[in-house]
Amino acid sequence: MLLVMGLGAQGTAWPDDLCGKLRDGGRYVVRYDNRDTGLSGRVDYAARPYTLTDLADDAVGLLDGLGVGAAHVVGASMGGMIAQEIALRHPGRVLTLTAIMSTAAALDPQTGTFRGSERHPRLVEWDTRQLSEPPATDEQLIQARLDLARILSGSLAPFDEAATREIIARDFTRAGDVTHTMQNHVRAVMASRDRSELVGSITSPTLVIHGTEDLMAPFEQGRALAAAIPGSVLVPIEGMGHTLPAPALPRIASEILRHTSRVGV
Repeated sequence: MLLVMGLGAQGTAWPDDLCGKLRDGGRYVVRYDNRDTGLSGRVDYAARPYTLTDLADDAVGLLDGLGVGAAHVVGASMGGMIAQEIALRHPGRVLTLTAIMSTAAALDPQTGTFRGSERHPRLVEWDTRQLSEPPATDEQLIQARLDLARILSGSLAPFDEAATREIIARDFTRAGDVTHTMQNHVRAVMASRDRSELVGSITSPTLVIHGTEDLMAPFEQGRALAAAIPGSVLVPIEGMGHTLPAPALPRIASEILRHTSRVGV
C-alpha cells in the first residue's frame, strides 16, 4: 500500500496510528517524501518546473525501485490528486485507489481555491497575514503552520495545540523551513491539468473519503470526485476538516482495509 502525502507535507505526516492499523490489517505500508519535501531533494522550480504528473511518475519510479508491480494507492489532499494521476497514467500499477480530502478540479490562480468552490474567509485572512507579515524566524514559521492547522482542524476533535506544535517542530527539525516546498507545490498544482473530465476513465476501484468540515477542499469537491469516477464509493466523515484527526483514524483505516480487501495482489 503506497501512501502519498499532500502539499508541502512530508511522508511522516501520515499518522503512525493509521499506518499501524493498516499494517495490522495485513497491508505492507510504504510512505515517502514527495519531490521537494522531507529528505528528498530540493528543486529550483524556475529551472526545472514540474507538475502533478511528474510527481505521479516519481511515485511509480519508487514502486519500480521497490520491485512492486502494483499497489493499493492512497493519497491525501494533493496526494489524492497525485494518486488520480497515477491511476490515469499508469492504470496497471494501481490495484485500488483511495482519495482522502482531495479533488479532481484545477486550482484557480485568481481565487486560490479549487474551481467550483470559494476560498473560506478564515483561509483568506491567513493568506493575507502571511503576505503582510511574512514569518522571519523559525518560531514564526512554526506558529504560522500551527495557525493554519487550527483553521483546518474541524470539530470532530478538540484542537490539540501542544501535540500539533510538537509535530510541526519535529518536521521542521527533520527538513527545515517548508516555505520553499509549499511554494513549489502550489506552482505544481497550478501548472497541472484539470482532471474533472479525465477521472471518468479511471478503472481502478475507487474510494473517496472526505470530511464534511473541510475548508481547504470543501466537501462538494469530494462529492464531485466520487460522482465523476464510475463505481466509486464516497465516505463522508462528519466533523472532519482538512486533516487526519485521531478519532477518525479507526474509521478511515477500516474503510481502506475493506476497500482494498476486494482486490488481491
